Amino acid sequence: MSGSCRRSNDGRPPARGGAGFSLLELLVVLALVGMLSAIVAPRLQNTYEAIAGSGERAEVYRQLERLPLIARATGNAIELPANTVIPSASIILPEGWTVRPLEPLRIEVSGVCRSTRVRIDGRGTSEEALLSLPDCRVRSAP
Repeated sequence: MSGSCRRSNDGRPPARGGAGFSLLELLVVLALVGMLSAIVAPRLQNTYEAIAGSGERAEVYRQLERLPLIARATGNAIELPANTVIPSASIILPEGWTVRPLEPLRIEVSGVCRSTRVRIDGRGTSEEALLSLPDCRVRSAP
């Protein structure tokens, strides 16, 4: 027989006073879960934004590294003076991101890139990077 079907010595079924949780215990647990989620939720949002920002930054780097291919495909050298925004006709950047060369940018028709420092702005951050010789690989600026 299972434990719930046993009878006590006097023939009455056992008392059920100890089974389950009281309403007060359930409310305390719910309050604790609510407090923990209030602490964790903002951190999750910051983590999500950081991950999205790093993905967009990686896309900006990929687009900059495409510039020599664009110069070869169009048969035209790419020249931009310092402190001008790289036009969206050349590269497709994520929304809100801009790239400005800090010195004149020149990419030959052959795809050879002159070493140039650029400023990358987006998602509230700003950083300098270096487009290195000969293929415009993006590196951290010294």
